[in-house]
Amino acid sequence: MTEQQDGTTVELEFSVEDQGCFFVAASERADCRIVGRETIQRTDGNRLEFFRVRGASRERLLHVADEYASVREARVVEQSDDEHLLAAVVTGRCVAATLADTVAVIKRAEAVDGVATIVADVPPYGDVRTVVETFTDCHPDSHLVAKHTFADGLPAVAESERSVRLEAELTDRQRQAVTTALQFGYFSWPRESTAAECADVLDVSQPTFSQHLWTGVEKLLTTMFDADSRATAQ
Repeated sequence: MTEQQDGTTVELEFSVEDQGCFFVAASERADCRIVGRETIQRTDGNRLEFFRVRGASRERLLHVADEYASVREARVVEQSDDEHLLAAVVTGRCVAATLADTVAVIKRAEAVDGVATIVADVPPYGDVRTVVETFTDCHPDSHLVAKHTFADGLPAVAESERSVRLEAELTDRQRQAVTTALQFGYFSWPRESTAAECADVLDVSQPTFSQHLWTGVEKLLTTMFDADSRATAQ
């Protein structure tokens, strides 16, 4: 494994059968397809993870989550006839958390029948060997199955860098509140959750959640419109 040449981005695809990852194990136990959506590190050390689930009933899904030792709490926050949005407070290993500790940008994480496919981009300034070794060391029964090199500016990396710039002014708690509100449909019309429900899943009070949420939203909007104003003026 070598570092990529200057100006290139490397896409890595891993196969993972690590039963220590909840969504990998749950895809087999509930006989369904699970797609990772978002991971939030809570202040109590646990993670709040969101998954899109297809092929399992709400009852079956919650039963599997209840039986899994590393799941502290789970709830279905949105559902349709064939798909659910599951929010789970989880400990233990997590592919998103592992990649977040490297420079890699996760693009896709989905599991079927106990086997997950993880796709991530390593930007030009990253070291591919380090990313691969870190990932496979952290997750038993995982291996690299594909590696592709692209010109710099691959969408996942570009979007990630844009998000980093946009969120630069947010505190961790403001970012957690905004992300949770989006995933729980708090901004939807009609509203799909309350501030109290969002606060509960983050293990904070409702006034604290609302304070962090609206301060974060104000910062994001200010950053966006200031950037648009500067671009127009140039």
